Amino acid sequence: MKKKRILIAGVIVVTAIVIYLVYSMRNRGDDSTMLLSGNVEITETNVGFKIPGRVIEIPVEEGSVVKQGDVLAKLDGAELASAVAQAKASLQEASARLSELRTGSRSQEIEQAKANVIAQEAELKRMKQDYERADVLYKNGAISKAQFDASKSAYDVRVAMHKSSQEGLSLAQEGARKGDIRIGEARVEQAKAGLAASETRSKDTVIYAPISGVVLRKNVEVGETVSQGIPVFTIGDLKSPWIKVYVKETKILLIKHGQKAQISVDMDKDKKTYEGVVSYISSEAEFTPKTVQTPEERVKLVFGLKIRIKNENDELKPGMPADVKILLKP
Repeated sequence: MKKKRILIAGVIVVTAIVIYLVYSMRNRGDDSTMLLSGNVEITETNVGFKIPGRVIEIPVEEGSVVKQGDVLAKLDGAELASAVAQAKASLQEASARLSELRTGSRSQEIEQAKANVIAQEAELKRMKQDYERADVLYKNGAISKAQFDASKSAYDVRVAMHKSSQEGLSLAQEGARKGDIRIGEARVEQAKAGLAASETRSKDTVIYAPISGVVLRKNVEVGETVSQGIPVFTIGDLKSPWIKVYVKETKILLIKHGQKAQISVDMDKDKKTYEGVVSYISSEAEFTPKTVQTPEERVKLVFGLKIRIKNENDELKPGMPADVKILLKP
């Protein structure tokens, strides 16, 4: 019985010594490190179409690894392609008209205008003679007033036609007015703007990956009609994950930007350690989130931190629980 008591006493002593040593080591470790816990998080980017339409192609699936600039989805763009073709035709027409205004009339057109003037002068001369003859006959009572009026009307028409032919020749020789050229230039610019807008809308029928990463969510299928701005994909950047952790207000002064950290995740059986660095320190205290600690702990004020991690092989995934050891001393 006495030996049994001695054995029990020895066990108690050894246990006390072990507890003391562990406590002592933990206290010594607290001076150089800080242990925190959190979850792996990543930057998520929602991607959608700038215009509404019907989806005709989706070359990626959830979990697909994409690079920046890869095609993610396409809309039916037949109608917009027709609009582009029409805009190009309008631009060509406006450009051709402006070129004519700047070049002026061709020599053949000027010669034709001169010939028209000569022909009108000959007709005017004949009509004038007929009118003067009718005037004499009317005054002598040889013809009726209606016949005289018809002759005078024909003469007046020929005078107007002769004047018009002269103005046509003058316009052909002088070319277009500056005002007409400016109007032509404005129409060309308007056609260019219309073409650019049509081409932009046509390009908007395709969405490209804005970042390199992994497709986390796909929200539509081929054949569905989507609205403008609705998220079609969510892409996660696995190359630059971070862990959000919280530090008690009494220890926040120990944390500095750029401090190194060591991270391990529960799902890694080999307990691999990842390198990290303190990249963000909240400037305002907050109550501990409800997802962290016990109800008693949640009423305490804490500061949020972000620990950036090197994830070269994309081993860390969003949501993984992680333990963070911040190295307080170099």
